[in-house]
Amino acid sequence: MTRTLAVDLTDPGLYTNGFPHDVFTELRARGPVHLHPPVEGRLGISPIPFWSLVAHGEIQQANRDWKTFAASDGPMVAPDPLMTSVRSLLTLDPPDHSEMRRIISSEFTPRMVGRLEQLLADRTARILEAAAGRGACDFVRDIAYQVPMHVIADIIGIPEDDRGWIFERTDHLLRAGNPYGEFSEDERLALQAEVFEYAQRITADKRANPADDVWTKLASQLDGFELEVFFLILSIAGSETTRNALTMGLIALLDHPDQLAELRADPSLTATAADEILRWSSPVLIFGRTATCDVTLGGQDIKAGDRVVFWHPSGNRDESVFEDPFRFDIHRSPNPHIAFGGGGVHYCLGANLAHKEIRVVIESIAAGYDIELTGPAAWTGAGPVHNVGIGIDSLPVHVTARN
Repeated sequence: MTRTLAVDLTDPGLYTNGFPHDVFTELRARGPVHLHPPVEGRLGISPIPFWSLVAHGEIQQANRDWKTFAASDGPMVAPDPLMTSVRSLLTLDPPDHSEMRRIISSEFTPRMVGRLEQLLADRTARILEAAAGRGACDFVRDIAYQVPMHVIADIIGIPEDDRGWIFERTDHLLRAGNPYGEFSEDERLALQAEVFEYAQRITADKRANPADDVWTKLASQLDGFELEVFFLILSIAGSETTRNALTMGLIALLDHPDQLAELRADPSLTATAADEILRWSSPVLIFGRTATCDVTLGGQDIKAGDRVVFWHPSGNRDESVFEDPFRFDIHRSPNPHIAFGGGGVHYCLGANLAHKEIRVVIESIAAGYDIELTGPAAWTGAGPVHNVGIGIDSLPVHVTARN
């Protein structure tokens, strides 16, 4: 018997203060897979039916089974014409996906991330020192966004003088993805054009003046719109998810001062703390796939051509996998969270880097700074209009260097 959802997961009202974990908990109790009926009138979401996967096991199984659940139609709820018009890691499956991933995978290995660690630590130290110098600041804008964007800029090879401009354009483009937000569709397209034009300029520069960075490598093997889209993916995927994880992680640690004190006393705990922050924050809301054949999953009969949507925050609170899943615990181990997709060929390329960024920032804060919330977090986003969906837009804090 088909389990049809009685709740509308595309309703932006569900996401005004974070993830609707109460709704996900109720859905998991009813079953791991549910048919979501089409909804008319949702900005940015096509009115099509789709299957919702809300349990950890089914999300992980489908994510790893790329032959049955194809990425070719993009990661959103419905097929995305822009994304499906160009080859990218988000819309390819093997063997094409493997070939494109091979081109840049050497830039995101644990060994490479290890080489970046000192650079990351130095950059984080400067950012935190500047925040402490101001005292009152916005943790999202001044810390959580700055760290990953500078790291991605270092990897790509973006000149220091260009970073303020491209960081601002990327931030505005992220905001413009919310159809209920402050930017019109024309403004969103104009911002996208500016980012693409910058990608063209930096590509031309890297080809004329090769350097030891990832963009020189990509510019020698990719071309045209494919390369511009990849620049956009790296800039956004490398910043938005990590800043959300850092921000939600900070709030969780401030809500659990005993655990923050443990981190101050034992920095080695940052390894398990980073995984718990990723589980807790689930910075990717959804990923969409298309069934390539008839298949039964979670007791439901999915037909070839059906859209299937993975709800990562729900999987990361699955009671059958995580003991006391609504308890934040920096000691949690093992911690098989699916913040990076749950394994397989589509496992997040930047997983090692994101984990390292979280460790370095949290360890740096624990070792040298006191942070106090001075106001409530302001959430932004409208749910599954895109795969990140929602995040914390601002978090007013006061930062003080510890003596």
